[in-house]
Amino acid sequence: MTAETFYKWMIRHARAMGWNLDEEAQKKLRIWSAIATTDGLDAAQTAQLARGLGVTEDEVTAAYKPEMRDAAMRDILEQPDLAALDVDLNRIAGKEPPQ
Repeated sequence: MTAETFYKWMIRHARAMGWNLDEEAQKKLRIWSAIATTDGLDAAQTAQLARGLGVTEDEVTAAYKPEMRDAAMRDILEQPDLAALDVDLNRIAGKEPPQ
């Protein structure tokens, strides 16, 4: 089973709060998702989103952080030098066999 994306998490909570999820609302949630999973949310944004979705600020942060970390790791590993460094660090940490 794959983890729920932040966008789908927001949709689920928005529906639970009785939001009218028309096309415009969905576009806004996609924007929130893109911001959260690339740059993260500041305290004011997190609080605003938490209020609107009827959840805590910690729940908002916990919902987008894994996707944000995954995206950052993909960006890092797209750089050949950093991908090689990742392999070396895994080897040093004992996670990869010696080459």
